[in-house]
Amino acid sequence: TIGPVTVTGGWMSYLSIIVRFLLTTAAALVLIATTGFHGVCHALERMGVPDVFAVQLLFLYRYLFVLAEEALTMMRARDLRSFGRRGTGPGVYARVIGHLLLKTYARAQRVYAAMLSRAFDGHVRVRSTLRLRGTDVAFVAACAVGFAIARTVNLPLLVGSLFV
Repeated sequence: TIGPVTVTGGWMSYLSIIVRFLLTTAAALVLIATTGFHGVCHALERMGVPDVFAVQLLFLYRYLFVLAEEALTMMRARDLRSFGRRGTGPGVYARVIGHLLLKTYARAQRVYAAMLSRAFDGHVRVRSTLRLRGTDVAFVAACAVGFAIARTVNLPLLVGSLFV
């Protein structure tokens, strides 16, 4: 009970799931921000993830921004051609999405032809190599100790006792 509000076990489970989701998302964003997406995909390949999956992730990351920019350009052109509220119905958006799909397909054909002309064999080559250093081992050890402590201490009971 927190004041006049009774907190049940279901709400605690819900909050636990939300906190885990937020922590997982934050950890993924920190990993990508500190390592870079190419580094993450290279590490995935080294850990045994199929090359096709890592290459698809790299292409998705690269061309997602290109696709978003193309969509913004098309929407800006639609806004400039429509006066006021004309041209904003669902049919117009369906045509814009269809045209974007066609432009994306044409771009994919050009990218594929360019990749073939450069002898792309399905493997992205990276100049730098990953080395395991002492700081990496220390970081993993510190994380393992932190996780072990979090696993042995009953955190929900500890948090619950703060509100009683």
